[in-house]
Amino acid sequence: MPTDYDKEFGRYVERFERLVGDLSAGQYGHYRGRLVRRFDPPQFRAKVDEYMGLGQRFTAMLNAGDTIDDTLAVELRAVEVELVLEKSLFLPS
Repeated sequence: MPTDYDKEFGRYVERFERLVGDLSAGQYGHYRGRLVRRFDPPQFRAKVDEYMGLGQRFTAMLNAGDTIDDTLAVELRAVEVELVLEKSLFLPS
């Protein structure tokens, strides 16, 4: 799945400032009870790639009818918090 990193980074910055605070890249704030660091564009791109990779593994498990790996679900949720996502692309709310 191609990703427009510049567009997504803009959305990330808007979410971060609205939900965490107006911090500079590298600074930490709180989101959903966890400490989150504001990413710069290269860090954001790497984290999005990690998230999409985890999501693809999760989707493959579902499509194959395999038992859901709890560790994978926990990793997905953790990355979603790091990306300050309000809604998961892969997991139910």
